[in-house]
Amino acid sequence: MISTRKPDWRALRYGWSCLSLILILLTTLVGIARADGGVVMCQRTSGPLTITVFSAEMPLRPGLADLSVLLEQPDEHSPILDGEVFFELTHETGMSVRAAATRSQARNKLLYCSLIDLPLAGHWKMRVRARRGNDRAEILQDLSVAAPQLLLLSYWKLIAFPPTVIILFVINQWLGGRRSIRTGTVRR
Repeated sequence: MISTRKPDWRALRYGWSCLSLILILLTTLVGIARADGGVVMCQRTSGPLTITVFSAEMPLRPGLADLSVLLEQPDEHSPILDGEVFFELTHETGMSVRAAATRSQARNKLLYCSLIDLPLAGHWKMRVRARRGNDRAEILQDLSVAAPQLLLLSYWKLIAFPPTVIILFVINQWLGGRRSIRTGTVRR
């Protein structure tokens, strides 16, 4: 027997509104999408090399900072995979931090990566030196390292997600119960 029942527009509208609400809430919980290297901090052509510096997080904060470098030939924009990259960061108080960036530390093997421990907030000067054979390049960039963030504030999205899901579930059940009372059906 073929059913000639008309679609329940109210239920369909309810379903679409719930789906829309969930999508809106999920987009607020999702962080900023980033490429493998992170946020571009600076890009300059110095001599025979183009140097692009990336940071995994912005703003930088005291602690481990994931800094990556992409070396390119300026005329061809092809990556250079056999170079050497060195970071030198100097704080406004005179403290210096030096580190080498290697491709073995990077997830993206086109980049040279280094985990640098930034002990203090404040203004830093970052010098990036790169070399490949006889070619040498250097760039200088100012950095601002923000004050440390409270632990709870840095994880607020993860902390807020479970209560949001629970509240949405309770609203769903409450609305579903109201609908079954109106239509006279019992939910099992």
